[in-house]
Amino acid sequence: MASLFKPRITRYLDENGRRTRKDVPGARRVREKSRKWYGEYRDMHGVLQRVPLATDKSAAQAMLNDIVRRVEQRQAGLFDPYEEHAKRPLSSHLDDYERFLRAKDNSAKHVGQTIGRIRRLAAGCEFERLAQIDATKVATWLSDQRATADRFSAQTSNFYLDAFKYFCNWLAKHERIAKNPVASLGRVNISTDRRHDRRSLHDDEFRRLLAAAESGGSIEGLSGPDRAMMYLMAAWTGFRRRELSSLTLRSLDLTSESPAVHVEAAYSKRRRQDAIPLHSYVTEQLQDWLAEKNLGPNEPLFVLTTPKGHFRKTAKMMKRDLAEAKRQWTEEAETDEERERRETSDFLSYQDEAGLFADFHANRHTFISNLGRAGVSLATAQKLARHSDPRLTANRYMHLDIEHQAAAIQSLPSPNDHVFRSDVEPSKPPISKPTDQTLVAGMVAVNPVADCPAEATNGSDGNEEPQGPPTQKPLPGQGLGSDCQHLTPNEKVHPRGFEPLTFGSVDRCSIQLS
Repeated sequence: MASLFKPRITRYLDENGRRTRKDVPGARRVREKSRKWYGEYRDMHGVLQRVPLATDKSAAQAMLNDIVRRVEQRQAGLFDPYEEHAKRPLSSHLDDYERFLRAKDNSAKHVGQTIGRIRRLAAGCEFERLAQIDATKVATWLSDQRATADRFSAQTSNFYLDAFKYFCNWLAKHERIAKNPVASLGRVNISTDRRHDRRSLHDDEFRRLLAAAESGGSIEGLSGPDRAMMYLMAAWTGFRRRELSSLTLRSLDLTSESPAVHVEAAYSKRRRQDAIPLHSYVTEQLQDWLAEKNLGPNEPLFVLTTPKGHFRKTAKMMKRDLAEAKRQWTEEAETDEERERRETSDFLSYQDEAGLFADFHANRHTFISNLGRAGVSLATAQKLARHSDPRLTANRYMHLDIEHQAAAIQSLPSPNDHVFRSDVEPSKPPISKPTDQTLVAGMVAVNPVADCPAEATNGSDGNEEPQGPPTQKPLPGQGLGSDCQHLTPNEKVHPRGFEPLTFGSVDRCSIQLS
């Protein structure tokens, strides 16, 4: 039976009758009734519980009655476990979700972007309580944002949807709602609405970009030689802007047998310490560049942040250096027709006719594309790119132009080769399994500053199955079992090709019981 009461509590008062601590000299102990009403009840397990309620007796009785009602509903199996969470505003749940993301050691930028997208979507759909979340309203709001010019691209729409779906998954996992109300919504096709796709730089483009930056003036606080070294590091390691800004002398290992550069987990996008081997040419250029810098062990190699902590505009650097490189290339034209052709060409353009950009992140695309052009296997390229999904490596970052595709087609055997002839027994090719170290050493076979590109070295990670001799097709007029035509008419031939022969399948007869 539930009951209301005011328990006696112990307080300590000073000389003036004000509450004080127990250990204060002169404090006196006073026993008096509590100003607040308390309630006693037995929970669904029969355990006696005591809870503080309110100073007003009527309000305290109503609160106790509500507690008893919920206990009886739980005992009868009628209690809604999500009732308490449904009463809270959506913003309160978002605050809890933000604390959850920060506790998982996510970067402040990621947490801010995620929570900001969820709040903007919830405000646009006028969601104030969990019960108001509706998949149709979310889909309609995202569609309206995509329909508005220069507001949401398909990619941005997917980012907003992903953030909101992750939030709803978290609500369901932590038993705040019964199920994810937007689980049925799917992402839109981003290939139909691309706003800022990147391209990879060709060998001659990258060589001319380095030359233009090397001889150029300061842009965004970085000198020309510093920009050239930064472009070279970005295009031969695949490091992003934030990762490059974290590099110091302690990040470099240039004296070991396998030189490498390391990125701490706090600056890596996947929050893990990463190490990328360095090409011998990059190592030499980096050593020469460092010899003139006189940097301390903890000083950044590339000062990519302003005194206020904002990132410098690396895309602006690329755009101006590409423009200068194209101007120099155009001036090399010997005729007016050639000059006009070069001016309208996509070569060294910041944005080509297909709408693809050559901003700073395009150097990462160049790095991964060079891996593909050098014949590096997809598994090795994925590991060097530090991607969790090989489809991202192959579909988004690896750009193989028509020349490389044509070279791949020409490498196929012609119909006159013996592998296509049925009268020649093909020999099994020798199996060679190069090591990953060999692959890394030959992953980029083009010297970006040499006059002529080096010859590419095809590599394999050794995981492919060796190709055996091709299956010989039957000649016209022959079918299954045609190789047994030398048998006499009295000999029985069991058909093949439908099921494999099993032990005892020859001369088998059935026994019929009568």
